[in-house]
Amino acid sequence: MKILRLLVPFLLVSIAGTETRGRNFEGRDVYLQVMTQSVPVRSGPGGSYQEIGRVGMGQVYRALDRSSDGAWYRVHLTRGVSGWVLSELVWPYEIVDESTLSEAGGWLDRYILGSSKLSDGSFTLAMSAGALGTDGLFALRLGFQPSNYYLLELSAAQAAGSIGSLLTYRAELLIMLGPWRSLVPFAAVGAGGATFLPHRHAQLFRSSTNPVVSAGGGLLITLRKSVILRVDIRRIMMFSSDKSWGAMSVLGGAMLVY
Repeated sequence: MKILRLLVPFLLVSIAGTETRGRNFEGRDVYLQVMTQSVPVRSGPGGSYQEIGRVGMGQVYRALDRSSDGAWYRVHLTRGVSGWVLSELVWPYEIVDESTLSEAGGWLDRYILGSSKLSDGSFTLAMSAGALGTDGLFALRLGFQPSNYYLLELSAAQAAGSIGSLLTYRAELLIMLGPWRSLVPFAAVGAGGATFLPHRHAQLFRSSTNPVVSAGGGLLITLRKSVILRVDIRRIMMFSSDKSWGAMSVLGGAMLVY
């Protein structure tokens, strides 16, 4: 009789596994971590099924199936034995095959990305377009890199919008924070001048040249064929004798390295 009492739960589990199969995971490795102190394991996906054991907080089990209503998981307990736990009491997660990620990264490296082309003595030419506040902005940059750690640039940019046109010309220092494979993040500070040409009814500044400063950063993304994509974000501040004005500039473009 004692042997029969031990065999009954396992027989019930086998029957539940064959008669009440839910949605499987199609070969994916899904695991469940127990999130409460003691979780009952039942012979079928429902509270009316017999309890065949308990699992404790922090324990991890592989998920075999899920009930059609999504409320229960069937987990592998020991060799040849499985049972059902309430989904609200476990945390599901999936293990990702790292080889798949490495293959994707290898494909990007082979066909799209390239190693950083910036080095001591490099000259650069960059063209970008974007926005200064709500106005359109176009910029041209000439650069020289005396060291792997920083880049010196001269930039000229023009913004045209509803209140007038703004022409800025600055010298900037770009401090390299990478490279991280094909990505080179950087911080930037600059100073120079700006000429504002207001429309007739928008006298924010007089038609004169004023000092301007900038601070921000960006990201260089190196592609093959020596082409570098570039994203620049700056806070631009312009000053006059009686007022100041500032706006964010966001630019995207391409840079060539010689």
